[in-house]
Amino acid sequence: MKKKILCLLFVLIPMLAQAADQFNLEVYATRFDSIPIGIVNFRSTNENVIRSNFPWDIIANNFDLCGRFEVTQAAVFDSALFAERGIALYIDGQYTIEGDNILLESYLRDVATQTILISRRYRGELRFLRNMVHRYSNELVEVLFGDKGFFESRIVYVRSSSSKKNIAVMDFDGHNRSMLTNNDIINIFPTFADKTTVLWTSYLRGKPDIYRGSITDGTSRIFLQGPAMLVSPDVSPIDGTIAFASSQAGTLNIHTSAPDGTRQRQLTFTRGIDTAPSWSPNGYQIAFTSDRGGGPQIYIMDATGSNQRRITFEGRYNDTPSWSPRGDMIAYTSQGTSHQFNIWVVPLDGSDAVMIANLPGMNEYPTWSPDGRLIAFINTIGGRSDLYMVKPDGSRLRKITNSGDVRMPRWSRF
Repeated sequence: MKKKILCLLFVLIPMLAQAADQFNLEVYATRFDSIPIGIVNFRSTNENVIRSNFPWDIIANNFDLCGRFEVTQAAVFDSALFAERGIALYIDGQYTIEGDNILLESYLRDVATQTILISRRYRGELRFLRNMVHRYSNELVEVLFGDKGFFESRIVYVRSSSSKKNIAVMDFDGHNRSMLTNNDIINIFPTFADKTTVLWTSYLRGKPDIYRGSITDGTSRIFLQGPAMLVSPDVSPIDGTIAFASSQAGTLNIHTSAPDGTRQRQLTFTRGIDTAPSWSPNGYQIAFTSDRGGGPQIYIMDATGSNQRRITFEGRYNDTPSWSPRGDMIAYTSQGTSHQFNIWVVPLDGSDAVMIANLPGMNEYPTWSPDGRLIAFINTIGGRSDLYMVKPDGSRLRKITNSGDVRMPRWSRF
């Protein structure tokens, strides 16, 4: 129902791009690793002004986080400042608030002439303002780079409060939080099945089973159950096949099932512990954690269970693999000789593993942005756990949340 309401209230009215002869966006975008861009405060067309969720701040934060822009903000257009920083493009706009509704207009301009290159207009309820701005940010990235941004993606996570562990969802930037579960039971290992559906492990029946819930209406139901422990589900991006760990054979091994929970199949047969499956983006392979060689390490196998091979050899304890959307690397949590957990990435052949995040405290649970340009992870220190993001090369580290209650994040592919 919420989706239908959004579609009705969240009307996008794109205006035709006005291509200025003296400025070629395609040529400009290919000149930089990160495009210098200015963001100017928007103007109100009447006496009603925005009190929070300032569009210009949201755009600036989006562009800074994604790593494709070098952002300079200014209250008003400042040609000298923009020229000093080599900025040829800037964004400004205006808005009109009438009651609970807003009309938002945004312009991408040429700094030299202030000519409008691209204009967009959005109309909807004021409470959906952040959604409008994320939509605009996605569209502008697509115009400049030819592929979509991740600004409308979401992150499902475990909200940890004392002994309570519940499943919650937030926008990629930590805003618009909502609870999917709200009980005194342990709920862990969430993952997206599709845009509106989440799977997770719950102890609601006293043992770990896999549940399925809707972030649209908040309903949930048991999905996979039995006498065995059922944990850490992950969903194939190709056909919806579910991989999970089950103790059906005595110890935890990797199993799969059809999207409806039928046709369950055991893929690994070790006496140790195999868990934390992560699908490859093409659905042909699964990464997972196994302690079959002693301590936990990262392995890869075909989706049929064949060709199992180890790919991590550094670190005494490696866990929670996360396969990049580009299919070329796996991020994971690694504990070294210092006993601290940090975030590492490794190519599929197991060579040249690199640590990319080693903040004080414990760094765990990496998860990739839909475009593969960022890795989110959890840093825990002093009993507080917050979400951070970093590029796969370890640069542009950013703190996203300050609530201290975020654990086990999984970034949507959508």
